[in-house]
Amino acid sequence: MKGSKIKTVIIGLGWITQGYEADAAGLFGMKFATHFSALRNHRRFTLSAAQDISTESRSRFKKGADECEMEIFIYSDWREMVEREKPELVVVATNTESHAEICGGLIDMGVKNILCEKPISYSVTEAESLVRKAEKKGCKLFINYFRAFNPSYIKLVENIKKDFLGKVQGFGVKYTKGVFNNGTHFFDLLVRMFGEIKSVKGLKNFATKVSEKDPTLSAAIEFKNGVSGFLHGMDNNFYNILELDILGELGRIRIVNEKAEFYLPKKSKSVKWYRALNLVPEKRLTNIKDGLRPVYDNIYSCLRLNGRNRCSGRDSLNSLRIAGEIVRPVRKHEK
Repeated sequence: MKGSKIKTVIIGLGWITQGYEADAAGLFGMKFATHFSALRNHRRFTLSAAQDISTESRSRFKKGADECEMEIFIYSDWREMVEREKPELVVVATNTESHAEICGGLIDMGVKNILCEKPISYSVTEAESLVRKAEKKGCKLFINYFRAFNPSYIKLVENIKKDFLGKVQGFGVKYTKGVFNNGTHFFDLLVRMFGEIKSVKGLKNFATKVSEKDPTLSAAIEFKNGVSGFLHGMDNNFYNILELDILGELGRIRIVNEKAEFYLPKKSKSVKWYRALNLVPEKRLTNIKDGLRPVYDNIYSCLRLNGRNRCSGRDSLNSLRIAGEIVRPVRKHEK
């Protein structure tokens, strides 16, 4: 078994499976921006089949597979695919509303390894139930918060925990496209950096209607270690933004669309008490060019080398609960 390829199938043939390949360079220069690109270029995995309920999506995927000279069986029914193919790993890349139902069905069918797109669900209760079910049945759940698998982000988290910036004074997040969809990416990172949440206060803003299934809200967040900061939701009708700003006693890290800038305080020559934050050139702290490749590296490590799952179903609940706490009181107040 050790060293053998992992037979894999994909459920859902949308943007994250193949669509983003048309503009991979636009996605922050990622080399492997989709599951299809990561799998077809990974010598440890064999992609044997894929499924989607949409005829158009199946045809588009088949065209891409043919262009890559790959023989991949295409199905319209995911249960039939799993029964026939008997994969070791199933990738669930459908819409969020269907994640829990499909993953639950896979677990009932005896599938032991699932990579599910984030978030697991818009419902914290539903997600918690699925995670318990997976644990009870001995199914490994990997959740695609890809920064949790990325070596440069792993190192960044470790350095901040080791007081690389000294004591953190505060942080700021700016994001678009949903507190569950994109907001939870940041919550996953922040929890890894700062630990348990103490309090969350959701704030309504102009960016979205709270009645939407995944509103883009703002929030004030405080961690039990004393670190606090703000989440600012922006309207993606104007532009998309993913930004994290962390300010410590010894410097500042600002990550804008995956590019990290590092600033150090510098004393003024004329005013003794004044210190300005100056950009340190050529110090690259984050690098996501490998896209989803590290996710599959970690899966291989777990399935063949007894490695540690970098983002399990239980890990992903931390970020989902924060999103739930942000949305709940704001919706309650609106009613």
